[in-house]
Amino acid sequence: MAKRLLHVANAEGLLVNEIALEELSERVNGDMRMALNQLQCMSLSMSVTKYDDIRQRLQSSSKDEDISPFVAVVKLFGFNAGKLRMDERIDLSMSDPDLVPLLIQENYINYRPSSVGKDDDGLKRMSFIARAAESIADGDIINVQIRRYRQWQLSQASSLSSCIIPASLLHGQRETLEQGERNFNRFGGWLGKNSMMGKSYRLLEDMHVHLLASRESYLGRSTLRLDYLTLLLKQLAGPLRLLPKDEAVEKVVEFMDTYSINQEDFDTIVEMSKFKGHPNPMDGIQPAVKAALTKAYNKGSTSRVIRTADMVTLPGMKKALKKRVAAILEPVEESLAEDNGDAFGETEENSSEAEDLDDSENAERRPQSDLNSLKSKGIEVQVDLKGSGNSSARKASSGRGKGSFETAEKKGGGQSSVAASKRKR
Repeated sequence: MAKRLLHVANAEGLLVNEIALEELSERVNGDMRMALNQLQCMSLSMSVTKYDDIRQRLQSSSKDEDISPFVAVVKLFGFNAGKLRMDERIDLSMSDPDLVPLLIQENYINYRPSSVGKDDDGLKRMSFIARAAESIADGDIINVQIRRYRQWQLSQASSLSSCIIPASLLHGQRETLEQGERNFNRFGGWLGKNSMMGKSYRLLEDMHVHLLASRESYLGRSTLRLDYLTLLLKQLAGPLRLLPKDEAVEKVVEFMDTYSINQEDFDTIVEMSKFKGHPNPMDGIQPAVKAALTKAYNKGSTSRVIRTADMVTLPGMKKALKKRVAAILEPVEESLAEDNGDAFGETEENSSEAEDLDDSENAERRPQSDLNSLKSKGIEVQVDLKGSGNSSARKASSGRGKGSFETAEKKGGGQSSVAASKRKR
């Protein structure tokens, strides 16, 4: 872009230094129209345009640029970051108020502060790191107030504590702390850890509900995770590693049926028992044994009934939550199922007969109760057989039941007899 600006300047007869044009193209962030406007304005007031002139003119009127969070972190931690003004630091930290604090929290420990000077024992650097960590913790407290209680006026205070203070303390040269580590800013590891934590909570909740549904355990979720997960893994993986294949598969499947543990719960127990520096819990188990276990469990799945907690009405709740699904794995006997079906059919018939009797009694009592309610409300009911009456009379004559129909016939008969006597006279 600077070469193109130099070509335009030569064509227009302007004396501009090439270094000044490079600074101009950088300050306008690649906007050719803005660069030409600035050259035209400066040519009216000066004959020769220099580097200092362009820098002084565009210092306060430079083009706004949309930078990525990674570029903002590099500028905040740069060696010359101490020369940045406070408004520039706030703009860099507010370019992405969610991601920039996470990137700074992930990488601030890798920077050697340029303001420390000679620090052979590293005590000054450790002091700066402690101060930065304390500031980041204060920023987390402020961020909770912003997110939970909608205190958006604290946004600048949050960026100051989470981004500006740690970067101003530790800006300098970046170095690696582990062998084989790449010397560039890492992505925020909190996002991945938070997603993994949510998944682990969900899987642990499912397994906890299954154990409660088996009626063999009444443990809490934290107690299950901290105290009993190791024992469950020992009962599930130990026989597969020590006993013969058929005996081990039969014993493990029986244990899974007793505690309502399915294949997903088995994988959850194994996954949550993996720790860094410890061997895999499934090491030493032959692939043939794993395949036989899966086959035996799937073969017996046809003789299990899965009941859901949605079928159970909880006190004080009209409908159970969808997430509370409890799978009770129990063997089913055909005779028991038939007996249950017959009993259910008899109860349905009895309930239907009782409903019919209630409906007939209600049908006899309904007209009288309707008339009493209308009288109590002060509404006068009139019946006109010829259909010339209002809508309320028409409604009363058509759908009030047997009692109202007989009353309408009596009233209609009386009116017809009076009309016949008048004609005879």
